Amino acid sequence: MISIISQRLAEKLYDLVENKHEVDYLRYGIEIILSGFIKLIVLLITALVLGLLQPMITVLFTFVLFRTLTGGYHYSTYGRCLVVGLLMMTGISYFSVKLAVFLNFQILLSLLIISFLLGLILTYRFAPSNHFYKQITDRQKQKLRKYAFIAIVIWSFLICYLLTNSYSLELILASILGFLFQMSTIHPYSYSFVNKIENLIERVN
Repeated sequence: MISIISQRLAEKLYDLVENKHEVDYLRYGIEIILSGFIKLIVLLITALVLGLLQPMITVLFTFVLFRTLTGGYHYSTYGRCLVVGLLMMTGISYFSVKLAVFLNFQILLSLLIISFLLGLILTYRFAPSNHFYKQITDRQKQKLRKYAFIAIVIWSFLICYLLTNSYSLELILASILGFLFQMSTIHPYSYSFVNKIENLIERVN
């Protein structure tokens, strides 16, 4: 459905670009924007209904920030991506709220340190691991990896600052879990796991 809408919009813009080859580029760009917008709306509405809006926004911000720099797996269809994203983001937001009451400063600080070290290791070993980055040069990959390292350091110091200043434990945990989830998606085992799920779905269908 999104592909059809994107194609029609791109064709409408055809007269403006006056280049037939530009239609495919327009369609692709429009499709990405529409897909992302729909995902965002679905996630925010779900979070609002469940009373998880703030944790959801925190998880999303952290996840998207590091996904942009480090990549990660993608499901083969938009529907699967939407369903899995909705389940994971909602689940992380929910558990952040429920688990935060059992955690204290020491536990969250330890979790942050582990996340920081794990993030650096995974970024060094596997980032950027997204198939969209296959066409870029090694120099560009190194630049993305460098930006990822910088982002991890800044994020860790920010979370540490918020933690020492008694900021919301729910939102701190939400950000940490969102970070860990994203970092897990760049490991080769994640790709293998997703491929097995996709193959299982194909057999069922």
